[in-house]
Amino acid sequence: MKKTVFLKLIVAATALSLCLTALLFTACGSNVLQPDENTVVIEVPEDYDAEGKTLYDYMTELAGSGVLTFTIEDGMVTEINGRANTTNSYWMVYTSDEAHANAEWGVMEYEGKEYGSATLGAESLPLAAGGTYIWAYQTF
Repeated sequence: MKKTVFLKLIVAATALSLCLTALLFTACGSNVLQPDENTVVIEVPEDYDAEGKTLYDYMTELAGSGVLTFTIEDGMVTEINGRANTTNSYWMVYTSDEAHANAEWGVMEYEGKEYGSATLGAESLPLAAGGTYIWAYQTF
């Protein structure tokens, strides 16, 4: 009898854990896409409270949820999802936020839209609700 109750508790706890994990990845995971090893797309939901937050803040939330990993050294993103900068290859960020993008510095096309090179780094770039941020691993 005790063994049956114990097994039911284990099954219930496992089911709850799986449900919570699914909810977490549904809420956060759908906002981070990695179409290939050289591109990471971060889409901020329209209803997200972005007031006073930066791209770095949002990336930190995503990292805390387990949907993204990244490293920043001396103000520069040096690694995303296990892919690190090299001597001549770097992670560059492009944004849909026209107020903080400069097409003269470079553009990236993604799903039929053009995104301008961000004018600020992730730690300073203001986050825009509904905005799209594309990290592209590029060789110069």
